[in-house]
Amino acid sequence: MSTESKTGKGAMRETALLIGVAAVGLIGLLVLQFARKDAAPPKEKSMVQAESQQQSTDAQTAAPLQRIPGELLRTSEYPEAGKPFKFYMIKSSTGPSYQLDFGDGSPRKTFVNGAVSHTFKKHGPCMVTLYASYEGQEVRLDTLQKVVARVKTEAPVAPIVDF
Repeated sequence: MSTESKTGKGAMRETALLIGVAAVGLIGLLVLQFARKDAAPPKEKSMVQAESQQQSTDAQTAAPLQRIPGELLRTSEYPEAGKPFKFYMIKSSTGPSYQLDFGDGSPRKTFVNGAVSHTFKKHGPCMVTLYASYEGQEVRLDTLQKVVARVKTEAPVAPIVDF
């Protein structure tokens, strides 16, 4: 009879311990989740102050502060060194001038009809940054990292011999 009471107490003790560990784990996950939300980096500034406020019926252009939309299209394609690669922009508006800095030391290029083409000279990672200029002010809108692939060379392994 003494072994049955020890087994019952041992099972209850294990159950209580498992419930305690689960509760501590759940509390830890909640703390991590809330800490991550608070530690999020602030969004990039995309507001400029309009210098020349003309009489306009459009609330966006008549406002003293202008919000400039702009975002680069994310694709799974990788640019290849020595070959032209097209970048596309989404969420743009008329008025601002959009430029792309390729992060490879080359000069910025202006978007035409929502696209810009660039040929990277070297392989490796590049930080591509979208800028917008409006009434003499410039803001950084979006950044993405692209890895430029090496130039693909196709060399024959051996001559083809047909018997």
